[in-house]
Amino acid sequence: MPDSSGHDGQIVLSAPVNHAAPAGTPQLTAKFVHYPGSQQLILWLPQEGYSGYRTFCIQGPGESPVEDTGVTQRLNGRVQILVDTHLWLPGDYHVEITHSEGWSHELALTKLEEAVRPPAPKPPPVPKSDGQPIVYRDGTDKVLPRHDLELRAKALERLTARFSRRLEFEGNFRAGTIIDIEGDIRLRFSHEMCGGGVHFSIDVPIAAKWASETGRPLEARDDIVEFLAAETQRKQARSWNYVIRDNRIDFIDQAHLAPCRAPRTPSQHPDASRTPPQGRPRAAETRLRL
Repeated sequence: MPDSSGHDGQIVLSAPVNHAAPAGTPQLTAKFVHYPGSQQLILWLPQEGYSGYRTFCIQGPGESPVEDTGVTQRLNGRVQILVDTHLWLPGDYHVEITHSEGWSHELALTKLEEAVRPPAPKPPPVPKSDGQPIVYRDGTDKVLPRHDLELRAKALERLTARFSRRLEFEGNFRAGTIIDIEGDIRLRFSHEMCGGGVHFSIDVPIAAKWASETGRPLEARDDIVEFLAAETQRKQARSWNYVIRDNRIDFIDQAHLAPCRAPRTPSQHPDASRTPPQGRPRAAETRLRL
C-alpha cells in the first residue's frame, strides 16, 4: 500500500514479457527515473493505447492492489503511461496491461529500501562486426557522411606520401632538372654547373613567386627547399656543403663558406643575428642558411 510520507528507495525492473500474445507482438518498454524526493515509472506501449487495450493493473507486496483502471484513462498521449512510485513501500510489484484479444503485457519490479543500492547494470553486448565501417542514417534513412573516415583517409594519404617522398635527377652535372616527388605531387627545379667556388646551383622560386610557380602553399616552402638541399647532398654531393639563398641553393666547398656571401643584418633575416653552431665534426655535415 502507498505511504503518504514517501520512500526514496530505487526500483529494479525485470524484463517485460507478453502473456498469451500472438507471435511477433512487441513487448512493453519500461524505464525508471529517480531523483531525491521524486521518482517515476515510465511505460511505453508498443502500439496506440486506443487500439484494443483494456485494463491497467498494479499489484504491490502480498498481491495488494495499487491501481486498477482503464488503459485509456492512464494514457499520457497515445502510447505513454506515467506512474508516480515515490509513495510505494519497498517490496515486489507487478504491472499487467490487458488487451481485448485476451493477451497482456506484464512487468515485474522490485522497490528497494532507501539504503540499498541497485545492482550495476550489465554491460551491453559487443555487436558483431563484419569488418565494414558503421553506417549512420538520419531520421529519413539517409546515409550520413563519415567525416572521420574522410579525415583518416586524407591523413593516411599525407603520411604515405611523406614516407615515399624522393628526388629524381634528369640531365647531367652541367645542367638538368631535379624532381621533388611527394605522392602525386611533382615539383621540377633546374640546376646548372657554376664557377668561382660554387660547384653547382639549384634554382628555386623566391618566396613572393613560390605559390604561383609551384602550386604549393608558401608555408610548405622551407620544408621543401630544405629537403631538396639535404637529399641532393646525400645522393649527389656528400663532400660538399650547401647554402640556401633567396632564389637558389649553392653547393660549395668548406673553404668557400665564408666569402661566398656577406651575412645579412637582423633586419634582413630573422636568423642572421644568431650565433652559428660551433664544432661541427665534418664539413659535409654543415648546413648554413644565409
